[in-house]
Amino acid sequence: MKKSCRILKNKKFPVIFITLLLILFIFILYLLESRFFLIGRALYPVYRYANNAIITRSSQADTIVYCDYYTWHSKTNWLRGYSEEPELGLYDSLDPAVINRHIRWAQEYGIDVFKIEYYPQLDDSILNGIFAADTGDVSLCLMYDSRLRFENIGYPKPPYDFDEPAIQETFRQDMIHIADNYFSYKNYFRIDNRPVLWIYVARDFTGAYKEILSDVRQELLKKGYDVYLVGDTVFWNYKLSMINAFDAVSCYSAYGGRPRNTARFAERLKFLYMVWEISARLSDTDFIPSAIPGYDDRCLEAERPSLPVLSGTGEDFKRQLDIIKAFLDPVNISPDISQVSIATFNEHQEGTSVEPSLPWGCERIKQISSVFGCN
Repeated sequence: MKKSCRILKNKKFPVIFITLLLILFIFILYLLESRFFLIGRALYPVYRYANNAIITRSSQADTIVYCDYYTWHSKTNWLRGYSEEPELGLYDSLDPAVINRHIRWAQEYGIDVFKIEYYPQLDDSILNGIFAADTGDVSLCLMYDSRLRFENIGYPKPPYDFDEPAIQETFRQDMIHIADNYFSYKNYFRIDNRPVLWIYVARDFTGAYKEILSDVRQELLKKGYDVYLVGDTVFWNYKLSMINAFDAVSCYSAYGGRPRNTARFAERLKFLYMVWEISARLSDTDFIPSAIPGYDDRCLEAERPSLPVLSGTGEDFKRQLDIIKAFLDPVNISPDISQVSIATFNEHQEGTSVEPSLPWGCERIKQISSVFGCN
């Protein structure tokens, strides 16, 4: 008996030792990748070659460019601060002349869809503003801001537990409200007749969110809407188990404070996007890469801690877009198109906008059409 116990102990020691070595090895790889992007840089050319060899794209394929659009600009909101002044001045989002100019810029520089931040308190500014305008060939869709919405009902910080009845019911009612009030608009963006709806920071969902999403889909189907849900899940915490809850996965922004230049940030994105795109394909889910031209939220320091500034020239942003282009993924239900998202068109408090502004003119926005073409 004593001998058999010694044998077991002897066998357990190497297993524990090897496990610890493996954990240490993975940790070292993570540190190297997060600091120097060595793995991403090494694998990216191979990945790109394999992508081009495996995926056949139609010569008529089109890239749908989403750009995040905000409708809360007003005198009161500008007083909170801003990172840069737009060419149109400190405008009101309900001004028809401003909306029309935004639409013309989108058409000129290859933005196909304004992805509009949504929670119920913004209904008036959205419905009486951009949704009331003639947007021509620029489509509109909503991005449900779950963070602000759940904060409004008493959940100020993530995670957002869908086992909580208040979160379940709020989400359910909001989805029905969106369907009833927005999906019937002729300029609402659809893929294969399915209205597209983005869910912001879905990566912070826990609990029964998959079941609730499934129930919501069924409720919207009864109303005649087979919704195409895009989850903002792509991030450095690699919650890959969330992928199959959505039709597509993407991220609003993966910027977390470093590196502090958009060209170098693009290098960091390579490994992140490779992991998520491969995982999405294995789950038969679409992948939507995203880009960000800069970040500067120092004007809001009185309200919250700011992140280090993400700077970069127009050429740096173009370099990021060129890298992002390698991750374009044909849409499963419509293989003639792929999708890309850019944050943002006009978020001037966080300094992420591509809208022509006094500091850079059209330098940011023109990079979009130079990489993805015009409408």
